[in-house]
Amino acid sequence: MFRLNKLIKSFGSIQNLTDWEKDVIKASKPIIVDFYATWCGPCKRLTPILEQKVKEHPNVTLIKIDIDQHEQLANLNNIEVVPTVILFQNGKKVNNFTGMLPPDQLNKFFDQIPKQ
Repeated sequence: MFRLNKLIKSFGSIQNLTDWEKDVIKASKPIIVDFYATWCGPCKRLTPILEQKVKEHPNVTLIKIDIDQHEQLANLNNIEVVPTVILFQNGKKVNNFTGMLPPDQLNKFFDQIPKQ
């Protein structure tokens, strides 16, 4: 696992559900999980937008999970379409979206996250 700009984690080294449990389910702050694929055009366009939005919400951690490398996590979260973005708070899924959202809807998604 590595950090990019102290805001984004990549699960390149995740090996089991223990890491998922520790980094997402038991996290004390809001977590946005972006399920993506390297071959997905909309995923590539969404990444910089999510990164910018997370910079505006310093209490949020963005975790990107490549569904081709982590099929078990994709299955656990019933991921059928990429990109799929899920907001977790206190270990529970509180909101999600699939595909590219228009800017106003993406803003609404982020506005529901408490700025601590």
